[in-house]
Amino acid sequence: MRTASRGEASSWFTSLGGIICLVVLSVLTAYFHLMNLTVFLLAVLFMALFSFIWGKLSLRSVEVEASAMSCNVFPGEDIRVNISVSNNKAIPVIWINVRYFKNPPVFLSDSSEIEHRVAWLMPRQKATWTTSMQTKRRGIAFMETIGASSGDGFGLCTDTLDYPLPKPPMIVVYPKVYPVDAGILVENSSSMLPFDRGCVEDDTLFKGIHDYQHGDSIKHINWRILAHQGELAVNEYQPVIPRLVTFVLDLMSFTTWREEVTNAGSVMVLDSMDAEGMEDMISLTASCILAMTGRKVRCSLVIPAFGKSDMRVIDGNGLDDQIPLLLTELAGLEYMGEECSFHGLGSRSFGLGQIWLVTDKEKPSLPLAREFPDPWDAGQIIRRGSAGNSARRIIEMRNLRRGDGQDS
Repeated sequence: MRTASRGEASSWFTSLGGIICLVVLSVLTAYFHLMNLTVFLLAVLFMALFSFIWGKLSLRSVEVEASAMSCNVFPGEDIRVNISVSNNKAIPVIWINVRYFKNPPVFLSDSSEIEHRVAWLMPRQKATWTTSMQTKRRGIAFMETIGASSGDGFGLCTDTLDYPLPKPPMIVVYPKVYPVDAGILVENSSSMLPFDRGCVEDDTLFKGIHDYQHGDSIKHINWRILAHQGELAVNEYQPVIPRLVTFVLDLMSFTTWREEVTNAGSVMVLDSMDAEGMEDMISLTASCILAMTGRKVRCSLVIPAFGKSDMRVIDGNGLDDQIPLLLTELAGLEYMGEECSFHGLGSRSFGLGQIWLVTDKEKPSLPLAREFPDPWDAGQIIRRGSAGNSARRIIEMRNLRRGDGQDS
């Protein structure tokens, strides 16, 4: 199946207007008995008509197909698509140019070739090849149509057709990932059943007592032994991993706003947006989801409402599906600095397990702060700033990232 797209003439002489002008000039020169000029114009007219008909019929009985499975890759990996062109007519096709995308997706690298030219496709001949396109960043695109253009052998007239694919493959480029220290996210957490609320620390799972060592927490000192025996000992608790971890994306924290005074009053308008910082945190979130999956921890994701989209709470749907499901959501996230809303998230937080707010600064954005007024309701993963003496559990991105390539 194919649908005609806008035909493009590479020369003015082979356009409909050019042909009409040549006909009028030929008639006028013949009327005034300018025979030499008339012969010349008729020759040009004949060539223009011949090229026009040849170009418009060049893609007749030509079929273009693409066989590509839906691709899920990480930045830097290649997308491979199989393309075939069949010439089903009795005359050869001098040249044909196949274009894979009308508009190149943003995730393709600048060096990726999105079109391919085939020369001299003989009658009843089929040309096949595999194209490889390198990715550079996250994104989602559907390969809905394959465009083909061809024309006459003189290069004077071309025509373009779009060939819809019966099953358009969805190409998903996940966010960039890097090694993270997953142990920081799960240490000092209680073991709760799925959909139960995780808490900051659970001292009920007592494991034993050992002598105090440098680096042990002061709050775990066994004061009773110290009072009766004068020995410094520390209580040891069973480390437990939570069953469900939820990452809440505080997208609005990557924007700054200013107040403008209008006739209707003062309004807040977007001043700037740290797009690079937001990409860093999206990559960090994807990296944490991979690390949590490696530890057999279920994950979910909260994306705020902005623009025309509602707030979404995406459950990973089990360990087997959570990587493609959650990373696909992150790959397709397109935030341009709109106002966000987390309305109702606070009342639903008891079903989200251990919550981590992924934000740019130590102080969350106002829409998110409304839902988590208590600093102990959730922990934070911040891109910049210092934890200081804040009561909230804060992990800075530089402490979460690892340089050794190993997950703890």
